[in-house]
Parts: sequence; structure tokens; C-alpha cells
Amino acid sequence: MVTEIAEQYLKIIYNLTEEGGVAKTSDIAKAMDVAPASATEMMQKLAKQGHVKHEKYHGANLTPKGLKIARQVTRKHRLLERFLNDLCGIRGRARHAQACKMEHVLTDEAERQLCRMLNRPSECPHGKLIPKCDRGIACEKCTNETVLLLDLGEGDVGTVSHLTSNDRDELCRILAMGFVPGSEVKVEKKVPMGGPIIVSLKGTKIALAREIGGVLHMVRA
Repeated sequence: MVTEIAEQYLKIIYNLTEEGGVAKTSDIAKAMDVAPASATEMMQKLAKQGHVKHEKYHGANLTPKGLKIARQVTRKHRLLERFLNDLCGIRGRARHAQACKMEHVLTDEAERQLCRMLNRPSECPHGKLIPKCDRGIACEKCTNETVLLLDLGEGDVGTVSHLTSNDRDELCRILAMGFVPGSEVKVEKKVPMGGPIIVSLKGTKIALAREIGGVLHMVRA
């Protein structure tokens, strides 16, 4: 079991070596806001666990084992920054700090749903690439596993996978209604002539405009 602090160190090393080279202990300590001696001690622990290769007075590189964890944490962090920036309007240091707290508790399934909801972003707000997920399938195929709520029939049940819209206010309104990833929705009635879609969500019947049905991506039950 890797601790949160260990994940944070691995992520820092990943960031420092993303374009090649070695992560210097002094740079790691600065990024973690700790004394160089503390960073050295953690490097030694991570080396014993097989997560890094560390040379005294030289620096550290990630092993394949450490790289896998670092990429996963970095992916979650950058997706979360994208979410906090685009949907919540949080900027600067506050956004980064919040993402740092959330990245360690975000499950792998929630991360995949978040990626879908954000329409598979390639970069974080800083312009850094978001590492690919480890599912081993193309992003397009992952998205194609879902169907629009608009295309479900009466009586069909599905789970919200993600939402796609360029309108942040619209996304926030739909999420506030309770249509968050993981929510189960049943189509009760589709009113003819372009009328609303009547759905059940958590025991409550809601009339949705068909435009909203084209925003919600579902996984059939």
C-alpha cells in the first residue's frame, strides 16, 4: 500500500523528469517544501520499496513500478485540475491545492467517468499532457460504450457515464439536478412531437428537455 505522501513524491519526480533527465534531490525538496535531508530520506525509502532508483548527490529516476503509480496519480491530478477549472471556475493555487487533496481519494472508476464527462481532455489547464489511462483501449471506443439518454427507449434503465457540453453553466445545472456520473436513471415516457423526456431519478420524476437528453451519456443497465 503506497501512502499519500509517497504518491506525492512519485508525482513530483514524474513532473521533474517528464522531459527526460534526473530529478535532483534539491528540486524534489523545493517542490515538496521540505528540507533536502527529508527528501533524501524519502528517496531512500522509495528506493527500498522498488519505486525509484536513487543515487546520493545525484538524484532519482522512477522504476517501471514507480512510473505506473506516478502516471496514475498525475493523470488524476491533471483531470481534476481540468474539472475544477472548467466546471467549477477555480483558478490558480487554490485549484492546484484542491486537486492535490482529491487525487489520492479519487477511485479509478471515478477517474474514468470524470475523463468521459470532460470529453477526454488531452491537456491540463497548464498545457501539460494528461497521461493516457491504463485500460488499453482507444478513447473513442471507451466513449462508444455509452448511449445518449435521448436514444434510450421507454422503460429503459441506464447509469450516467458522463456529460458533454461546451456550456459550463448548462453542465452545472444538470449536475445540480442530480444527474452525476453513477446515478441510475429510468426513462418513463418520451412525449411525442419533440416533447420532454420523463425520467425517474432517485424516486423522483423529472421532465427533461430533449436537448439535455443529448448531453447525458448512459451505460445501459
